[in-house]
Amino acid sequence: MPNPKIDAVMAILEREGRFLLGKRSLDRAIAPGYWCPISGRVEPGESQADAVVREVQEETGLRVRALEKVAQCDTHDGSVILHWWLTELLDAAPERLADAENSELRWFTPQELQHLEPTFAEDIAILLEAGAQRRG
Repeated sequence: MPNPKIDAVMAILEREGRFLLGKRSLDRAIAPGYWCPISGRVEPGESQADAVVREVQEETGLRVRALEKVAQCDTHDGSVILHWWLTELLDAAPERLADAENSELRWFTPQELQHLEPTFAEDIAILLEAGAQRRG
């Protein structure tokens, strides 16, 4: 019997028209060196919304509220289902590297995202779509 898919959340963090991405540490098993949204696995018994809040806090030190799920897709290898969530920043605190998941955190404009390397094209497309929807 095949292994069940893992559920993971992807946080869409936007401040003043810029999106926060982390550059994954080179020692990570998944996407080392890639610029990715803040993300992580949903723990047993945890809601997706709670996982978003926890992962953002663990990786960036930022406090957020999970607003709504806006997209879902599988990873390239099909082993993980990615649940994309819009978030609201709860204060103006600066982000900080709070664990070893990422080697760098940076805010990018939509235009900068389109030229950022290395990334997953699907991630950038979902971020840009979510940003456009939010601005209406």
